[in-house]
Amino acid sequence: MAHHRALLAVAALAGLAAPARADDSAALALATALHQKIAQCWNVPADLPAHVDAVRVGFSLTEAGELDGSPKVDGPVAGDPATKTFVASAVRAVVRCAPFTGLEKLAPYDTWKSVSVTFRRPEM
Repeated sequence: MAHHRALLAVAALAGLAAPARADDSAALALATALHQKIAQCWNVPADLPAHVDAVRVGFSLTEAGELDGSPKVDGPVAGDPATKTFVASAVRAVVRCAPFTGLEKLAPYDTWKSVSVTFRRPEM
């Protein structure tokens, strides 16, 4: 498996729209911090076919930044092996990166207790 810079988008933080208790710069700093951390933990499967699409992985965090339960994939996962491998790599990246420390310095806990991250295959 090749290690690539991950193409991630922090798609939702606690209230998808701009959270009422966090200003835009705090939300951006939080998204950037999560992106950078998860990108370091993601081993993108090599030679992904073009049909492999983005996958969204949601997870909850404790106030200490530890996973609160298992990450969950939003939506069904197609039956082909390449897509299943891609989805499994995304979930492993989230698990591997935990705990997510220092988030409390960027925004209130309510802003990041539930996170959804979109993983996209890199352009080859």
